Amino acid sequence: MNSARRIRRGVLLSLFLLLGAWLFGGAMATSTGSVQAVYAQTNPIDNVASPPSDQNPVEVYVDLYGLNIFAIDEREETFEIEAFIYADWFDDRLAFDPAVAGTETKIFQGETAVEMLKTEVWWPDLEVVDVRGPRERLHTTLTIDYDGFVTYTERFHANIWQPFFFDEFPFDTHTISFTVAPFFYTSEQVVFLGPEDFLEEGERVQRMDLAWETNEWSIESVESEVDRGDAFAFSTTTMFIEISRLPQFYISNVILPLFLIVAISWAVFWMDFGSMHLADRLSVSFTSVLTVVAFDFVTADNLPLLSYQTVLDVVLTFSYIILSLSVLENVLAYLNFRRNGSEVQRLDRIARWLFPLVYYAGCGLILLLF
Repeated sequence: MNSARRIRRGVLLSLFLLLGAWLFGGAMATSTGSVQAVYAQTNPIDNVASPPSDQNPVEVYVDLYGLNIFAIDEREETFEIEAFIYADWFDDRLAFDPAVAGTETKIFQGETAVEMLKTEVWWPDLEVVDVRGPRERLHTTLTIDYDGFVTYTERFHANIWQPFFFDEFPFDTHTISFTVAPFFYTSEQVVFLGPEDFLEEGERVQRMDLAWETNEWSIESVESEVDRGDAFAFSTTTMFIEISRLPQFYISNVILPLFLIVAISWAVFWMDFGSMHLADRLSVSFTSVLTVVAFDFVTADNLPLLSYQTVLDVVLTFSYIILSLSVLENVLAYLNFRRNGSEVQRLDRIARWLFPLVYYAGCGLILLLF
């Protein structure tokens, strides 16, 4: 009787063990299948994960085309630009049979092109360097030829940080630039080519894509340059735009009025102490000083806080010195008047030609030296 019970218990235990093994094995298979399904969803095609394995590094032709410069913010040291990025490369994994596809070139535009780059097509993930805020893609086009030749074109708008040096303000020229580089791939994986790589020896790239001028700025030249980068560095393509300020506004509204204000202050040299007091002459000089201070505030509002002086700052400082010397001349003339009236007339006659000569010659030298 006991032996029969033992046999039944053994049979039941064996059945439970077999059932547990079967359930555990099914759960493991389901878990593995789920992981594989998730991996397949996040990595649908190997093309997105890595550059073509048959190229080391991948040669990507990149060129930049400037369209328009909307604004230059000197205080924030930024400029807004609209431009094109053009890039092409080979990826044999994307080759297809044109007879089956019904076309030799597949064309994707807008959001469809952006989605293709995220899910099905590897690309060098081009990034515009030193952008303030997000880069606005205005239009994107992606083409894939039957032999795996890929072309990427993007028109974008961006606000780019650019350091300015205003030491020659308002007769200054600047070279503003923007750079495109891979976001992740170093030069060991992706290397850029540019137009200069296809020129004959001695030839230079002539850029005619930007012809821009405002009331304050004009473009002098446009050049592009490709830096392939050393080991562990990034390949970059940079467009350099040389701009020059049109100084007519500052000449007609700041410099010429400044010269006239300083010249008006010299009217005190014709004022006779016999008919007026020292305070009358000093009031003219101090009014001129305050007017020049107002001019200084106007120009300072257009520039960032600088640790150096611009050309206009030097001219204004020199104007302060001349006005201060005219105040000193008034005091000396008054003291001489109280001692000897003839000495006053002699001092004023010298000041009438000495002050204009020193001031305008000094301003001329400042403009020439800078």
